[in-house]
Amino acid sequence: MPDKLNREAAERLSRALHEPSWLVERRMAAFDVFEKLEPPDPKGEEWRYTDVRRFDFDRFDAPVPTEGVPELSPEAAARGVIVTDLWSAAQDHPELLEEHFFTEVPIQEHKFTALHGAFLSDGVLVYVPRGVEVEMPLSIARRMAGGGSVFPHTTVVVDEQASLTFVDRFGSEDLSEPSLCASVVEVEARRGATVNYISLQQWGRSVHHFQTQRFTGHRDSTVRSLAVNLGSAFARTQVESVLKGEGSFSEMLGLYFADSEQHFAQRTLQSHNAAHTTSDLLYKGALKERSRSEYSGLIKVLRGAQGTDAYQANRNLLLSEDSMARSIPQLEIEANEVRCTHGATVSPVEEEHLFYLMSRGIDRVTAQKLVVFGFFGDVLDRIRVAEVREGLANAIAAKVEGGQSLEVAA
Repeated sequence: MPDKLNREAAERLSRALHEPSWLVERRMAAFDVFEKLEPPDPKGEEWRYTDVRRFDFDRFDAPVPTEGVPELSPEAAARGVIVTDLWSAAQDHPELLEEHFFTEVPIQEHKFTALHGAFLSDGVLVYVPRGVEVEMPLSIARRMAGGGSVFPHTTVVVDEQASLTFVDRFGSEDLSEPSLCASVVEVEARRGATVNYISLQQWGRSVHHFQTQRFTGHRDSTVRSLAVNLGSAFARTQVESVLKGEGSFSEMLGLYFADSEQHFAQRTLQSHNAAHTTSDLLYKGALKERSRSEYSGLIKVLRGAQGTDAYQANRNLLLSEDSMARSIPQLEIEANEVRCTHGATVSPVEEEHLFYLMSRGIDRVTAQKLVVFGFFGDVLDRIRVAEVREGLANAIAAKVEGGQSLEVAA
């Protein structure tokens, strides 16, 4: 019988991965935190409308170790770029791993980050040295074959004046057993660095997906993120951009399309910790049948962060009368020389628009497809990886047509 998510399973996982003592200590400390923490309270803003107080962790089997890292070109390796799994990094690059692994996202953030720390089973460390530009996108696929659980971790450090594009893909077939993914992503862009990070979630319909992403931008850095949710039964994505250095910039894009009984929840943070920083957020979602979504976003400007320029927009398109979207934009400003704007909309498809297209010989499904593509257009146009942009267009079309969404290539 497979192990459940208990202490013995965490210890066995640690032994199977031949972890050094400091990693073992972190894993078991995370399990202690997991046991002590209560599930997040939906009375707070961060988990409003997402009640996980009765989430049954005993339903899920413990993970098994998985392998797989992005392919690295010989040229990039020769220039000092490191791409490795966490356990190889613990042997070959221990100082780098200890300095950056699980430092931006605290284990005690909430019960699911603690669970991730206790059962981490699939991790990658990426380091780009100073001044190195990695021209080709790096991509890694996180898979789930027969149910159970996976706990992928991504740590990316891009040094000064360096650049990288990284694509995280999460996908599976529809699985017969209830399955769980709890993922953590931590990305650091040092002075003058540029990082493009893309997360593509296309799990099968039995999966519950929890992901925390945190991006840290230092002086004059640029961090662009794209969070895509198309699969799973339930997905909760928390994306945070922390601008610590003057002149840093963050672009945060989100695209989600739910159908059937799918439930997507998104929480974003644009934290301006230094003067003259800029953030630009655009999250767009379409919903059909009986699906629902929630978006909660906070622009936070700390004292002294004068000259902040922050924009936040969440737009939702309802394709059926039974679908539902909620949106809660928020501002928390402690500086007085700033420009912060936010907005949210939830709108049904106008029948007049569909009728206009259908009156010109276009069938209803194609008409809906044209409306949906028009809605998502300004997000798709800002995606810099052509293969991802084209793959998303195909997946969106499949969703409108009512079939299984196609896996996005990267």
